Amino acid sequence: MFPSLPAAIFSTAEIDALSSAIMAAPEVNPTPENERDAEENVDIPAGYTYFGQFVDHDLTLDDRPNDLTTPTVVSALVNLRTPQLDLDSLYGLGPVGSSALYQADGVHLLEGALLTGSTDVGAKDLPRSTTGRAIIGDPRNDENRIVAGIHSMFIRFHNQTVDRVLREQPTLSSEQVFTAARKIVVAQYQQLVLFDYLPRIADQRVIDSVMSDRGGRITTNLSLYSSCMQMPVEFAVAAYRFGHSQVRGLYRINAQVDRLPVFSGSFGTPGVDLVGFSPAPSNFGIDWSRFFSRSNAVEPDVQLSYKIDASITNSLSLLPLPVTSAGPAVLAKRNLLRSSQLGLPSGQDVARAMGVRVLRDDEILIGKATGDTSEAVTVSALAPTLAGKTPLWAYILAESTATAYRVVNGAIVGAQRAPFRLGPVGSRIVAETFIGLLASDPNSLINVSQMQGQANTLRQLFDQVSQTRPVVSQGMPPRDSARQGARQPQLRPQAPRRRR
Repeated sequence: MFPSLPAAIFSTAEIDALSSAIMAAPEVNPTPENERDAEENVDIPAGYTYFGQFVDHDLTLDDRPNDLTTPTVVSALVNLRTPQLDLDSLYGLGPVGSSALYQADGVHLLEGALLTGSTDVGAKDLPRSTTGRAIIGDPRNDENRIVAGIHSMFIRFHNQTVDRVLREQPTLSSEQVFTAARKIVVAQYQQLVLFDYLPRIADQRVIDSVMSDRGGRITTNLSLYSSCMQMPVEFAVAAYRFGHSQVRGLYRINAQVDRLPVFSGSFGTPGVDLVGFSPAPSNFGIDWSRFFSRSNAVEPDVQLSYKIDASITNSLSLLPLPVTSAGPAVLAKRNLLRSSQLGLPSGQDVARAMGVRVLRDDEILIGKATGDTSEAVTVSALAPTLAGKTPLWAYILAESTATAYRVVNGAIVGAQRAPFRLGPVGSRIVAETFIGLLASDPNSLINVSQMQGQANTLRQLFDQVSQTRPVVSQGMPPRDSARQGARQPQLRPQAPRRRR
């Protein structure tokens, strides 16, 4: 997005100081479940953290061996996901190119084993091979149980949509049924991204300046994004990684299972945390009423995300490596190293290029936005050489705090004055990327009139899916029963596109 801006270069000492301050210490005495946690964001339920991860895995995949330190030219990067909100992470290359993802009829997606514990009696694990490997279009959606649960819900949504199409149009061929069902599912998904998820995480004024909806006709006004970018590194490596700060220390997935961290370092011991990459314990059915609210009000049983601030829960310093990648297991350090490796500009330079107010060093707080001065320090206090030169990712997190609160001389002053969403820089990059991707896709909801009657929120969609009984298809014969169980899914698009 900003090819003319100079790269911000950081020393090992600066990266170590920043990552250590961003990673929170272990919670010795976690906040009791029935009490408000000072780190919670009352405006965003916890489920949106993992829907955001699900969206990320639909947009970007860079699986090259990477030491995170060797300087890399951005134009050399290859994105193994299509740069569109098209759910290729769910569908792979379709029933022909990724046949192992599909049932014998070549139309329904594979489903996993039933799970108990949830109010959703149809809750299911991801489909798995005999070795426990998830048979899905993007293996990263098995990283933790919550994002895996969201992927499973979209599998069920697709299958229910297939059954609906079959009931309404029984004379269609299998290819026509699949195409019709996928079109409905993708349109619903895009609507949720644009009208449910994006307004929760970004400043509505920025969204309105990028997109207007007049009587169902959407027009765009993009000042940074152009389709030749496909997937801007400022989005993929910095702005969209805000979701890491939203991860809670503990989650309750249902009434039967105690609160658990996402990662605990005890890999291979099912039930002690929410790490994936193996069959879910049988009582790990997710109760989505604990993750998404029915209204904008704070509901007692709905867990909240953590604030978008320059602090990450200690659980994310225990990433399941080397299962997921190589390099340090501390997420904050990984993010900062990757940003430096790709030569991203500083947050201050990007703000100036956008024409928005640049935060002063004393307004850039690194740590928890709780108001406790012992839990956050200014960026320049960590290292004087960081004055006026904050990594874009850290700047965007601190910008959110400085938008929600008035920050003066390194301290929060007064009560919260705005919702905890992305600030001007973060909102602009994320909103322009989402809206730009949709505008450049001729089949998206921005360019094609879509059907009516869709769910307006993720809670509505998940309620709809969980309350619909599975329908056994009787009108679609198997396309090739000999292939089932014999092949693993092909995960890569045949013509990968480059990130620029």
